[in-house]
Amino acid sequence: MAVAEAEARPGAAHLAQALLHERAGRRADTLVALREAVALDPAILDEAVELRGLDRLYLHETGLEAVPPSIARFTRLRVLDLGHNRIRALPDAIGSLRDLDVLYIHDNQLSLLPASIGELTALTYLNAGENLLTALPASVGDLASLVELRLQHAGLTALPPSIGKLSLLRELHLRGNPLTELPDTIGDLRDLRHLDLRENRLATLPDAVTRLPRLRLLDLRANPLDHLPTAIETMPALEKLDLRWTGLPAPAALRARGCIVLD
Repeated sequence: MAVAEAEARPGAAHLAQALLHERAGRRADTLVALREAVALDPAILDEAVELRGLDRLYLHETGLEAVPPSIARFTRLRVLDLGHNRIRALPDAIGSLRDLDVLYIHDNQLSLLPASIGELTALTYLNAGENLLTALPASVGDLASLVELRLQHAGLTALPPSIGKLSLLRELHLRGNPLTELPDTIGDLRDLRHLDLRENRLATLPDAVTRLPRLRLLDLRANPLDHLPTAIETMPALEKLDLRWTGLPAPAALRARGCIVLD
């Protein structure tokens, strides 16, 4: 490609700036310039060979409709932000990012997550909320390091039983989905502290939830619940139970022991 043609390409000048910033040790400026380059020309990521040692990549609000497969070459990434775009699918190659710790893919148009997402075994935080998902791949249970999972307003109609394999999970945010039931394996999340089920379609809460020994906050607002499991009164760590807009009364035993119950 001729020099004049390369310089005329959308994003080429920003990529050149990113390279200059990186060589000068100005990492924050590198990330800004690279984001601007990708916003103008997503394919330019293929040419960012000298930047493949980056440990962070912020491509939020760039208008992306697809993620270039070349993302897999950024093998040292620990943080990847693809939020607030129009992405319809993630490439299978996303599973190559084995050092990834934080993944933001919220507010896109994803209808599914690739099975390869389960290969991100170092991931501690995943936000896939505000998408068009109806289900999660079973491989989500392979995210052995996951501590926080955010799936608000993601269109989920069910959770895979494999969710119970997330032994380190502390926060599970499921607000605003059309869930009608939860798998019994949710009771296997022994380290779970925060469970947000607000604005779903749950008529019953499985007894399995009452087996969560460290659960501190349980948000059940705006669900059409007919009753609560009796054992909810004996949950040892429960500090706050939100029952607003369910029509259910507060369990007296919980209030008596100092648990905050909103009804």
